[in-house]
Amino acid sequence: MAETYTFLPKRTPGIILHAFLAAMILGGFGLLVWLAFQQTGGFLLILYLFGSIVLLGIVPFVGYRGYALLHGVYSLKRDGLRVRWGLRSEDIPLSEVKWVRPANDLQTPLRFPAFSIPGAILGTVDHLDLGPVEFIASSYKNLVVVASINQVIAVSPENVDEFVQRFQRAIEMGTLTPMEAYSSVPAAFLRQVAADRYVRILIPSGFGLTLVLLVLVSLSVPGIPLVSLGYDLSGNLLQPVESVRMLLLPVLSTIFYIFSLVAGLYFYRRSETRPISYLVWTGGIITPILLIAASIILLLSAL
Repeated sequence: MAETYTFLPKRTPGIILHAFLAAMILGGFGLLVWLAFQQTGGFLLILYLFGSIVLLGIVPFVGYRGYALLHGVYSLKRDGLRVRWGLRSEDIPLSEVKWVRPANDLQTPLRFPAFSIPGAILGTVDHLDLGPVEFIASSYKNLVVVASINQVIAVSPENVDEFVQRFQRAIEMGTLTPMEAYSSVPAAFLRQVAADRYVRILIPSGFGLTLVLLVLVSLSVPGIPLVSLGYDLSGNLLQPVESVRMLLLPVLSTIFYIFSLVAGLYFYRRSETRPISYLVWTGGIITPILLIAASIILLLSAL
């Protein structure tokens, strides 16, 4: 068994569900932005804008889970099992595996992690007989439990029978060169990001400036009914429009901030691309600064 056997999780139901959730969240975001534009000020204006920002902030979370599912794979080799699921990586040497069996064969059924949905059954739960069991799975029906010396994981290869048979055969044959144990979790990556002193300045600064822009525009709109949103080619002010249209500025700033945050985290994974992360996060600061300056100019021109 020198070759590698690749087993994929069941993806179709999870992809459809994540696409539906993303569409619903983006639809809710658009609805709240539209409702905000119908307000002339007051509490509802801030509430709708805040709600739209919250919904927009959920999109990267849903997107990451969908991305992890698309790239999730279980690789069975002669020297062990390799699991890849987004930022989660796990290498289990064959010499440390005690047994592997379908979850249906367990006397005590497994409980599922909180907030589990098809395509993203992730997290750790305590089992009466096995202790902590970590789920790295996409399906409730295709679960296979792999018990090693140091941990117990539940995976969901699409072809359960073949996965179990090949795994048991590998255990019986053994290996003289087991792979090195390796584990990487998203929480460790986020701790690494948070430990960077430049990141601790760039990311909160971008968020704070975006919030300042939101508050500035929200408080200014009720007191100024009309405002000109720029200049024509001759340098003259454009015809004034309803000041509520200025709400587009914090919305655009929020979209760019979330994009820069996610893109920066993506490039931060590798040391050679981290300067790109710093550049992107710096852009997340410069953008709201420019929009704040533009807002002040527009407000002063309306007085």
